[in-house]
Amino acid sequence: MAKYISTVVIPLMVISCVEPFDAASEIETGGDLEGALIVESNITNVEKTQKVYLSRMQRVESDSTVNVEEERLFNATTPIIIERGLETNYESGAQVVVTDNNGNSYVFQETEEGTYESEIAFAAMPNTSYQLAITTADGEHYESEAMETPEVALIDNLYVERMESGSGQDGVGIFVDASFSDGGAKLLRYNYEETYKIIAPKWTAFEFEIIREDREQIEYSNGETEVLHPDVRLVPRAREERVCYRTDLSNEEVLLNANVLSGTVAKKNLVRFISNQNPIISHRYSILVKQMAVSAKSYEFYERLVAFSQSESLFSQIQPGRLEGNVLDVDGSTTVIGFFDVSTEVQQRLYFNYEDLFPGEPLPPYFGEFDCERPVSPQIPNPERDGPTPPLDKCPQDLITRVKLGLVEYWEDNYDPGLCEGPYWVVPAICGDCNVVGSNIVPDFWEE
Repeated sequence: MAKYISTVVIPLMVISCVEPFDAASEIETGGDLEGALIVESNITNVEKTQKVYLSRMQRVESDSTVNVEEERLFNATTPIIIERGLETNYESGAQVVVTDNNGNSYVFQETEEGTYESEIAFAAMPNTSYQLAITTADGEHYESEAMETPEVALIDNLYVERMESGSGQDGVGIFVDASFSDGGAKLLRYNYEETYKIIAPKWTAFEFEIIREDREQIEYSNGETEVLHPDVRLVPRAREERVCYRTDLSNEEVLLNANVLSGTVAKKNLVRFISNQNPIISHRYSILVKQMAVSAKSYEFYERLVAFSQSESLFSQIQPGRLEGNVLDVDGSTTVIGFFDVSTEVQQRLYFNYEDLFPGEPLPPYFGEFDCERPVSPQIPNPERDGPTPPLDKCPQDLITRVKLGLVEYWEDNYDPGLCEGPYWVVPAICGDCNVVGSNIVPDFWEE
């Protein structure tokens, strides 16, 4: 259960409404949440180092509210999206152990603040239940309910189609066809990792090197002097800055209740919609979809999970009365929020190119609020190479300062500098160096 999730997608038949959610009122009107322990963990049947995340509730401002807007749905597999976001105060120094009903114990060690990883890799086994136990540095004791490993649900097909969203936005939908055994798990969670190629639209083979930052005066032995002005020169780029890659972890949870469907197959479940204006699909895009079969209690918990958007933790600053979890304070004196989950996971990866779905169409706008099509030509400043300077010297920020701050990249020469212009046209760094957005290291799994 990753700490970065910021959206819940819930496939239910609901009636349109807007419901305000005020977490601050819970603190200010008797729901004493400040300092409550927040627990996040999902143990899966994939053999790996399992993780438990611990943090504490923080006080929120009285105007901290979020609106949840639900739309009428016409299909049980059509999701609605609920934005949420939270702040995090990580809990360190705890003792964390997971035990199973076969007498096995798995000890977790804190690897970074608030993150606890199992000392050995293990997988949730079939017909086995698991229980989480936590002892904080302050001596508080917490235990989860025992959670049994659900049966595996399969991914039959993962595919992409061009589509319009419910609001009429053109883009692509990423769909999953899933299947279940008779009488097996039919409650699913989806999350994903998406990786995409980034190509800097204004890349050139050269970059700036600063020769001098300040004006210098040289005196020779014969009594003559020479003034050396600030200056730069062009040199070949020292690293790959044209093509980069970036991997983003899921910013949404998708839930599917296939119990409302007949049979053992659920087709065309929308896991991700991406607008055709989103630059992540501009060239080549890949998504690794993770499908997890979960228990009814886990599914119900995620249905009710509503909190503030744009933060790293799922569970901070939320209303626990509406989010009954499965972790309890053994002594009964401290509020605890969160869920210890056990699920079975299957994965599948998909690739596609923008040209596959939008042949001949313009690429989406590039990343950020930068206009890569409007280069500027700041003075160096070097009066021997720059254009004219106004009498009051009110030209914009000079080139050397912008280069030192990493704000610009070379685009092309300016052969006839005008007022307040220098000898080079430059673009925002993000337009000429893809490393501003991603990494020039090709992922091990990447395929062209």
